[in-house]
Amino acid sequence: MFVQQKLRSIAILKCVGASSREILAVYMTQVLLLGIAGSLLGVGIAAAVIAAVPAVVGNIGAVFHVEYGLTTTAVTQGFAVGLLVSVLFSVVPLLDVRHVKPSLLLRHDIPPLARVDWLKWGVTALVSSTLVAVAAWQAGSLRVGLMLSGGFVATAFVLHLAGLALVRAVQPLRYARSFALRQAAVGLGTFFILGVRTLQANLLQDFAVQIGEDAPDMFLIDIQEDQKDGLAAFIDQQNGSEPPPNVIPVLRARITAVRGREVNLETYEQVRGRGSLSREYTITYRPQLNANEELLQGQWWNAGPSSGEAEVSIEESLQQRFRINIGDQMQFDVLGRTIPARVTSIRKVNWRDYRSGGFMIVFRPGPFDNAPHSYISSVNGPRDPAARSRMQAALVARYPNVSVIDLREVLDTIQTIVDGVTLGVTVVGGLVLFSGMLILVGAVSMTKFQRVYEAAILKTLGASSRLIATMLLLEYGVLGAIAGTVGALGAIALSWAVARYALDLTWRAAPAVTLVGISATAICVAAIGVLASLDVLRHKPLATLRAE
Repeated sequence: MFVQQKLRSIAILKCVGASSREILAVYMTQVLLLGIAGSLLGVGIAAAVIAAVPAVVGNIGAVFHVEYGLTTTAVTQGFAVGLLVSVLFSVVPLLDVRHVKPSLLLRHDIPPLARVDWLKWGVTALVSSTLVAVAAWQAGSLRVGLMLSGGFVATAFVLHLAGLALVRAVQPLRYARSFALRQAAVGLGTFFILGVRTLQANLLQDFAVQIGEDAPDMFLIDIQEDQKDGLAAFIDQQNGSEPPPNVIPVLRARITAVRGREVNLETYEQVRGRGSLSREYTITYRPQLNANEELLQGQWWNAGPSSGEAEVSIEESLQQRFRINIGDQMQFDVLGRTIPARVTSIRKVNWRDYRSGGFMIVFRPGPFDNAPHSYISSVNGPRDPAARSRMQAALVARYPNVSVIDLREVLDTIQTIVDGVTLGVTVVGGLVLFSGMLILVGAVSMTKFQRVYEAAILKTLGASSRLIATMLLLEYGVLGAIAGTVGALGAIALSWAVARYALDLTWRAAPAVTLVGISATAICVAAIGVLASLDVLRHKPLATLRAE
């Protein structure tokens, strides 16, 4: 848009003898100065925000025992990135300066060059590679940098196609190419905002699952068979309305043989040759899947004990690492007894959600009903420290063999850290929203010069300022809605890929964020488009037509 606005100025400079290299140097100098000014402004805003942190959230330095503030490294890095990105995004469109002819002052319909501009394509490739490197540097990961850059390219391509399709659908429209580029700019702003906002929502939701109000904070170990019912009643009495304790049977076992279509380990020595497969596992038995488990292959057994061969379900990593599949026969050493079992299902366990426990190997009830084994339990203890101490004292007095592991202090510390992380993610999300809004404002405002001549013609033909404002409102509203929709779809794809492959999170859709983002984009673009065109509406058509 900047180059399009300066075409006449460039033609005048060439008429008075300026070369393309000199003109390119002039405009690159302007870009550098703007980049320096913007980077300095960003450093100033960062300093102001950090200075305001104690007044907003308290003295986090004392809470987390860390020092915070603007460092020379951070300022240098931020300044360098701001300047580098300004130059990289400007150099390719500024190369069009070479093709502006002095005759542009006399005629406006000079056809573009038909030959391939190899210099521009080479610079474009170099700039693209550098931008990918900058994204990877800032993310601290080449994979994340490639994901982000690929998402931008794919979204820009789709947005450009959507803009061209819209132009063709409502033909005839002037400045078709510029319309598509405007849509791409607005859509990429939406893509950027919603992508980070959706990732923020997934991060905060993941933290909430791990450290929630209902997360167990007390673990009981070595509960005996004749104690589990009385202990459960005791916990219910102490906790009142809290959920009943989850009492889980546990045994220790070793795998001594595996026989299947992909692996054949007949002896324990052969199993030991597979490394971690020979370690001692904590196993359990139960009739149902837990809330943190997902069945990937096979079938889960019906409730009740097995009447024939023992059945076992394994976690997916055992299948992937040791090629153990559905129908394979496994042999276990449990308390000195050899227990053969057939693999009937493969499970995926969400190890982050420890409220339901997590086991690599789960048996169908039956084989260990009469075997000596103990139980473990996870409970939510009282939040009040005095009540918590009384409960532990009473529990130890009544069941001296049961070991109590109190994680309240550990969880409180983790919760404090998570609160800080949540604050950090929220602040970053807010900054992204703010910067994204600036992108939208810039993308819409830069097209204002194209509206001056159109408004003058329409006014000459009798159109009122209100009619022109309504036309602008509809145009920018449609632009914002389409760009916001495509950008939101790109943001969903990006956030899913980053959550799934970079952060190893369970991705959850955020429909409210997406719908609000699309609606807000349409409203903001429409409002900004009209507000940025107010002086266009006020211009007298005679002055505009004389300038043309």
